[in-house]
Amino acid sequence: MPAGTRRTHNKTRLGCAQCKRRRIKCDCTHPICDNCKKKGHECSFLLLAPSSRLSITSPTEPSITSPSASPISATSTSDEIIHSPSNEVALIPRRSSGSQITRRQPASSPSRVLGPKPFITLPEFELPQAFNSISPYLRCNDVWKDARETLSPALQGLLYHYEYTTSLTLAADDPAKSAWQSFIPELASRHRFLIHHILAVASLHLGRLHGYGPERWTMMNVAAAQMNKGLARFRPELENVNAENAAALFASSTLTAVYFFRTSTLDIDELRASVPTGTIVPSSDIVDKMFNCVLRVVFGLRGPLAVLIPGWSHILGGRLQHIANRDWWPPDRLPATERAVEEDKRLAEIENLWKDQHHRPASDIECLSSALLFLRESFGLVSQLTLAQSEYPSTTAICYSVDDVTVGNLKDRGAIFFWATRISRDFITLLEEKNREALVILAHYAILPGRVRNAWWLEGLGANMITAVAMALGRENWHLIEWPVQVVGVDLENAFTARPDRIEGQPGEVPMEII
Repeated sequence: MPAGTRRTHNKTRLGCAQCKRRRIKCDCTHPICDNCKKKGHECSFLLLAPSSRLSITSPTEPSITSPSASPISATSTSDEIIHSPSNEVALIPRRSSGSQITRRQPASSPSRVLGPKPFITLPEFELPQAFNSISPYLRCNDVWKDARETLSPALQGLLYHYEYTTSLTLAADDPAKSAWQSFIPELASRHRFLIHHILAVASLHLGRLHGYGPERWTMMNVAAAQMNKGLARFRPELENVNAENAAALFASSTLTAVYFFRTSTLDIDELRASVPTGTIVPSSDIVDKMFNCVLRVVFGLRGPLAVLIPGWSHILGGRLQHIANRDWWPPDRLPATERAVEEDKRLAEIENLWKDQHHRPASDIECLSSALLFLRESFGLVSQLTLAQSEYPSTTAICYSVDDVTVGNLKDRGAIFFWATRISRDFITLLEEKNREALVILAHYAILPGRVRNAWWLEGLGANMITAVAMALGRENWHLIEWPVQVVGVDLENAFTARPDRIEGQPGEVPMEII
């Protein structure tokens, strides 16, 4: 090397959690970095590879011919999040053909291996006939014009679906709805990653409309490919959150969270379907995979923080402020009804699990206590925002089960996610270690999404979270989560019994908001 020169060193904030913990440079290779491969460690890049929809196909099957086949990761740039896998998103081919899941089928239908079907190469895939037959029309103000012109006719059909249907499910009231319908197109025309994330969520939504029929799998594959392509462009932008990209990054991180909620539910459904009928507690491998789906939900809930922390001033002063700003929330967050007070007492009793365990590290006790306190605040906040008569405005309202009989209106669905944004990284570490007390707290949190009604992207999430947590806890600890099991209506003894409403070819139930 010539004198006076030195080799350049490219810093990265996108390394895996294991390399960060060891304080060594990560090469960011996916799905597992070279350092973890050499040491035989479980690389955090694998943790969030969400989906069987992106399984590696066998040599005889056509692969997805798009940039989405490349390994992708999105990692936070904020100091608070940078060491957390909660922002290390990898939508990549993960399962080899030897580890794919076989789904139970009716006797009359052949067995199907979970994963991409051999019909899709992105440049040639076909959407349902309804979209291919959409005729062009003129509008005085087509806010999607710039973004639409860059897409194929089939993807333009998905964009129509987002514009007229999916966007209406992301907010129910004028300020936030206006942001998703009017400002998002403007952002998408300038930021390509946002277009891909919009198409991914629209594909998932359309797949839900198809119930459990074969067309659903087409849309699942398209959603996974579009999410992958979006994250390829999203990741570099996170290195420099600024006034120009903050709003688009926040919108994309929110859509990615919606994607995680839905795909985690679908993946747990598939894992449950792979277990022999009558099983009460499945193998440890299935339990681990189910619980990783739950962790993905927690990480997805925390993902927008990666943008909000460095970009808060830009977002708060922009047109997405109605989606992000929660200054109007009640400050005390105390139980607002007699039933809420009773539920708060139930939550307070969880502390008895570690109250007298003096042998435990003080840090663990503090971590568990703070997570429980935030959970009680979340329940109190939700109880106040579900009061029929209150001074609090309705921004992103959602149908919510106030009690076992009455379905009311939660004035801001963001209240459901408050807990996950407040818990510490140490608490998430306890969850990753399957700490009993942390799992119990998580199971009680699942009540909040479990009470949501008529939101397709949260459908079944609460019940599947409780089921996965119960399996991770072990049958001997099921008595600790009796209340969440009862409230959400989970039958743990028959969690792996075949469900007739989920048989391939049957349409399934259509949520009310898209009828």
